[in-house]
This record gives sequence, C-alpha cells and structure tokens, in this order.
Amino acid sequence: MNKYMSRRYILFAVSLFVNAMGIAFITKALLGTSPITSVTYVLSMFTPLTIGQWTIVLNLLFVLFELPFMTRKELKDDLRMFLLQIPISLCFGTFIDLSMNMLYWLEPVKSIDQIIYLLVGCVILAAGITLEVKANVAMMAGEYFVRVISQRFHGEFGYVKLCFDITLVCIACLFSICFMSGIYGVREGTVAAALLVGL
Repeated sequence: MNKYMSRRYILFAVSLFVNAMGIAFITKALLGTSPITSVTYVLSMFTPLTIGQWTIVLNLLFVLFELPFMTRKELKDDLRMFLLQIPISLCFGTFIDLSMNMLYWLEPVKSIDQIIYLLVGCVILAAGITLEVKANVAMMAGEYFVRVISQRFHGEFGYVKLCFDITLVCIACLFSICFMSGIYGVREGTVAAALLVGL
C-alpha cells in the first residue's frame, strides 16, 4: 500500500471517529438522535447493550442482509469493500461508546442548550461525512447496504437512502412503543438531523 492510500485510510478512520462524536453530541442533546442511529439508541434504552454495541450488531446484520441482493460476480468484484464493512462496524460502534463516555459531562437542562448541542452535533456529523467521502476508500455498512439495494432494483441512491432512513425511524418507534409503551429516542432532533446534516 503506497503512502497516498495509507493517508486516505487514516483519513477514513478519522472520519469514523468524527461521525461518532457528532452522533454522541446529537444524542446527548436529548432531542432524539440521527435516523441511522435511531434503532440502536432505542434498543439501548431497554436492553443491557450500549448504543455502540447495538450499532455493531445492526451493522453486521446489514452485511448479512446484503448477500441475497448481490450476485457472485458483484461480490467477487467488490470483495475488498464488502469485507471492510466488518472491521469498520466494530470500530464505529466502539467509537460511538467512546464518544458517549467522553461527553459524560454533557447534560443539558434548558431547551436552548439542547438546541445548541443538537446543532453542534449536526455540524460535526456533516464534517465527518465530508471526510468519509473525501477519503473514498470504504463505506459504512448502512450506506453500502443502500448502494446494494439501489443497484439491485435500479433505484436512485438518494431516494433509496431516504426510504432506508424513514424505515429505520419507523422501526425505532415500533420498538419503543412495544417495549416502553411510548415513543422515546425519536424526537424533533431526529428530523432536524435528517434535514440539516445533508445540507
């Protein structure tokens, strides 16, 4: 691996941590969390596993779910990117828990503080995604899953990603209602993160 590629992989690793820190800020604002993290956040509320541990589990499930939608040729041609999802999932989940622990002091009480932390989190998450795209060496399991579905059904990536995010939020709401008798973890911050980060 040459020096140029090594730097790109390092940049990608940095982007994972920045993404995790952005998610932690958004979550700590107590106004919900990002759509991609909504299911894992809700699951962490009524199980012994943390949001990071559930992120690892869910991302590895995405990797398995991708297989039925890929041909042998597609898997062979993209094997490196496919396999990279596994260590990336492990790192990303660990980074989320690390970021949540680093922000242990962040407990906003006033609404204005919650909004500020939410916006800060959105900016950090957007910066992380920008670095991830700039590195252009790998994809996280959620985005790779969307790409696989897009290719399989000849859909536009952006539209499929929107449907994917909405589905995750609906599943998070369903889990919350079934196991906690109400909607928790999905709030106005979830909508704000969905709308602001891309912009």
